[in-house]
Amino acid sequence: MPVNMKNIIAEAFLKMAKKKGIDKITVKALIEECNISRQTFYYHFRDIMEVIEWTIEHAVDLMLARSLETETPREAIEILLSSTMENRILIRKMMDSQKRSEIEKLFVQSLRTYLQKMVTTKKKDIPLNYSDMEIVLDFWSFGLSGMLFKCCELEEIDAKNLADQICCLFPDDIEER
Repeated sequence: MPVNMKNIIAEAFLKMAKKKGIDKITVKALIEECNISRQTFYYHFRDIMEVIEWTIEHAVDLMLARSLETETPREAIEILLSSTMENRILIRKMMDSQKRSEIEKLFVQSLRTYLQKMVTTKKKDIPLNYSDMEIVLDFWSFGLSGMLFKCCELEEIDAKNLADQICCLFPDDIEER
């Protein structure tokens, strides 16, 4: 089985980020942790920010795969909330970094992609035109990102209850109750 070097680098990055925060991680420290050459790192990534971006996108893809197996949008939102809480320490460290602005944009964009795939996969017959759907996706991705960041500040949440509360905000034709 071929080695997935991007995964190895990303996992080493996550391990380091949990210990000391992302501002202290350099390419040099990361390649030492992975026991790879600088050339190998740059073959796969341009810089640390691209590692962060790839890591977030990979996490969203995994979460999306889990969410697509659910029966309702409420269950998908519960998975989103639970995944956020599982990774809250890392997310807080990312948000406390000097790269906060870039990371916020990545989170919002990743969440938007997640929501778009969820909607187009689960609800193919939504009665919105393209322009309206774009506004809805932007609104929800910014709103949910803010909620998720707030959840990361807490030690625990009732994901099931919060998912119910969030889904009360969905139009009836998106969330079937």
